[in-house]
Amino acid sequence: MSACWIVRAVAFFLLLGALGVGYSISLALLFLCAGAAAAALPLGLAGAATQAGAGGAALATTGVGASDALHVAVSIGVLGVLAGTAVLLAAILWRSGTALLPRASDRIT
Repeated sequence: MSACWIVRAVAFFLLLGALGVGYSISLALLFLCAGAAAAALPLGLAGAATQAGAGGAALATTGVGASDALHVAVSIGVLGVLAGTAVLLAAILWRSGTALLPRASDRIT
């Protein structure tokens, strides 16, 4: 479980730098914690809007411009959805590929 949080913190750190906010581990951890705390609220679909809003608000309170904070929060949310979709499609392709291959016991020798 802690490995997941470490990977997410590093990913947010890299994304903040790539999106022009700057490389800051404290901002990455703040964004991560704000999103995790907002996920506890039972609003919306899996709390996606509340997570993006809380992350954007947390960044905005640290001095990041409101527009930049919103762009970063939405971009990180979209990247999360795209990564999840890619994993799902890879799993479907893997599973269907293995289901279509003949088993060793089914082969005629």
